[in-house]
Amino acid sequence: MNEQFVNDPNEKPRILIVDNSSQFARGARLLLDQSGKYVACTVIDPRRALETARSFKPDLVLVDLIMPQADGLEVATQLEADLALHEVPIVFVTTLITPEEARDGRRIDGHRIVAKPARRSDLLRIVGESLPCCAAA
Repeated sequence: MNEQFVNDPNEKPRILIVDNSSQFARGARLLLDQSGKYVACTVIDPRRALETARSFKPDLVLVDLIMPQADGLEVATQLEADLALHEVPIVFVTTLITPEEARDGRRIDGHRIVAKPARRSDLLRIVGESLPCCAAA
Protein backbone atom coordinates (compact mmCIF):
# COMPACT_ATOMS: atom_id res chain seq x y z
CA MET A 1 0.00 0.00 0.00
CA ASN A 2 2.77 2.48 0.81
CA GLU A 3 4.40 2.06 -2.58
CA GLN A 4 1.46 3.76 -4.28
CA PHE A 5 2.23 7.00 -2.43
CA VAL A 6 5.99 7.20 -2.84
CA ASN A 7 7.13 5.68 -6.13
CA ASP A 8 10.86 5.71 -5.48
CA PRO A 9 12.02 4.86 -1.95
CA ASN A 10 14.74 7.52 -2.32
CA GLU A 11 12.20 10.17 -3.35
CA LYS A 12 11.11 12.62 -0.67
CA PRO A 13 7.42 12.56 0.30
CA ARG A 14 5.40 15.23 -1.47
CA ILE A 15 3.20 17.53 0.63
CA LEU A 16 0.46 19.68 -0.92
CA ILE A 17 -0.57 22.72 1.13
CA VAL A 18 -3.99 24.20 0.31
CA ASP A 19 -4.55 27.44 2.20
CA ASN A 20 -5.89 30.83 1.14
CA SER A 21 -3.47 32.48 3.58
CA SER A 22 -0.37 32.97 1.47
CA GLN A 23 1.57 33.73 4.65
CA PHE A 24 0.74 30.36 6.24
CA ALA A 25 1.19 28.47 2.96
CA ARG A 26 4.60 30.04 2.31
CA GLY A 27 5.73 29.46 5.89
CA ALA A 28 4.62 25.82 5.91
CA ARG A 29 6.24 25.19 2.54
CA LEU A 30 9.49 26.78 3.66
CA LEU A 31 9.48 24.75 6.88
CA LEU A 32 8.86 21.47 5.05
CA ASP A 33 11.40 22.20 2.31
CA GLN A 34 14.06 23.31 4.80
CA SER A 35 13.59 20.16 6.87
CA GLY A 36 15.24 18.30 3.99
CA LYS A 37 12.69 15.50 4.35
CA TYR A 38 9.89 16.74 2.10
CA VAL A 39 9.02 18.46 -1.16
CA ALA A 40 6.14 20.90 -0.74
CA CYS A 41 3.77 22.65 -3.13
CA THR A 42 1.23 25.35 -2.27
CA VAL A 43 -2.19 26.22 -3.65
CA ILE A 44 -3.71 29.52 -2.54
CA ASP A 45 -6.99 29.10 -4.45
CA PRO A 46 -8.75 25.96 -3.19
CA ARG A 47 -10.67 25.68 -6.46
CA ARG A 48 -7.34 24.63 -8.04
CA ALA A 49 -6.54 22.01 -5.37
CA LEU A 50 -7.80 18.98 -7.28
CA GLU A 51 -6.05 19.96 -10.53
CA THR A 52 -2.81 20.64 -8.68
CA ALA A 53 -3.06 17.40 -6.69
CA ARG A 54 -3.51 15.41 -9.88
CA SER A 55 -0.31 16.81 -11.36
CA PHE A 56 1.77 17.05 -8.14
CA LYS A 57 0.74 13.59 -6.86
CA PRO A 58 1.05 14.37 -3.13
CA ASP A 59 1.69 11.83 -0.41
CA LEU A 60 -0.13 14.08 2.07
CA VAL A 61 -2.41 17.13 1.83
CA LEU A 62 -2.57 19.90 4.42
CA VAL A 63 -5.77 21.86 3.84
CA ASP A 64 -7.23 24.90 5.61
CA LEU A 65 -10.68 24.15 6.95
CA ILE A 66 -12.12 27.64 6.39
CA MET A 67 -11.52 29.36 3.05
CA PRO A 68 -13.84 31.74 1.17
CA GLN A 69 -13.75 30.11 -2.29
CA ALA A 70 -14.22 26.49 -1.11
CA ASP A 71 -13.85 25.12 2.37
CA GLY A 72 -11.51 22.33 3.40
CA LEU A 73 -14.32 19.79 3.57
CA GLU A 74 -15.17 20.48 -0.09
CA VAL A 75 -11.52 20.07 -1.07
CA ALA A 76 -11.28 16.83 0.92
CA THR A 77 -14.45 15.50 -0.73
CA GLN A 78 -13.03 16.22 -4.20
CA LEU A 79 -9.72 14.52 -3.39
CA GLU A 80 -11.44 11.49 -1.86
CA ALA A 81 -13.69 11.13 -4.94
CA ASP A 82 -10.69 10.99 -7.29
CA LEU A 83 -9.50 7.41 -7.86
CA ALA A 84 -5.84 8.41 -8.03
CA LEU A 85 -6.02 10.51 -4.85
CA HIS A 86 -8.66 8.91 -2.63
CA GLU A 87 -6.16 7.24 -0.30
CA VAL A 88 -3.90 10.26 0.17
CA PRO A 89 -4.09 11.34 3.82
CA ILE A 90 -5.56 14.76 4.54
CA VAL A 91 -4.79 16.92 7.59
CA PHE A 92 -6.96 19.95 8.28
CA VAL A 93 -5.38 23.16 9.57
CA THR A 94 -7.64 25.68 11.27
CA THR A 95 -7.93 28.60 13.65
CA LEU A 96 -11.21 27.18 14.97
CA ILE A 97 -9.52 25.13 17.69
CA THR A 98 -6.68 25.66 20.13
CA PRO A 99 -3.41 23.72 20.04
CA GLU A 100 -4.55 21.88 23.19
CA GLU A 101 -7.78 20.80 21.49
CA ALA A 102 -5.82 19.63 18.44
CA ARG A 103 -3.50 17.54 20.62
CA ASP A 104 -6.36 15.62 22.21
CA GLY A 105 -6.91 13.67 19.00
CA ARG A 106 -9.92 15.48 17.59
CA ARG A 107 -10.75 14.64 14.01
CA ILE A 108 -13.09 15.86 11.30
CA ASP A 109 -14.48 13.15 9.05
CA GLY A 110 -11.63 10.94 10.27
CA HIS A 111 -8.93 13.47 9.35
CA ARG A 112 -6.43 14.90 11.83
CA ILE A 113 -6.57 18.57 12.77
CA VAL A 114 -3.73 21.04 13.37
CA ALA A 115 -4.41 24.37 15.08
CA LYS A 116 -3.18 27.55 13.39
CA PRO A 117 -0.81 29.08 13.97
CA ALA A 118 0.99 25.77 14.23
CA ARG A 119 4.26 25.42 16.07
CA ARG A 120 7.01 24.28 13.73
CA SER A 121 7.66 21.15 15.79
CA ASP A 122 3.94 20.25 15.87
CA LEU A 123 3.55 20.66 12.13
CA LEU A 124 6.63 18.54 11.35
CA ARG A 125 5.54 15.86 13.82
CA ILE A 126 2.01 15.61 12.44
CA VAL A 127 3.24 15.52 8.85
CA GLY A 128 5.65 12.70 9.72
CA GLU A 129 3.00 10.76 11.65
CA SER A 130 0.40 11.20 8.90
CA LEU A 131 2.46 9.96 5.98
CA PRO A 132 1.67 6.35 5.06
CA CYS A 133 5.36 5.60 4.42
CA CYS A 134 6.29 6.76 7.92
CA ALA A 135 3.27 5.64 9.92
CA ALA A 136 3.83 2.01 8.92
CA ALA A 137 7.57 2.14 9.63
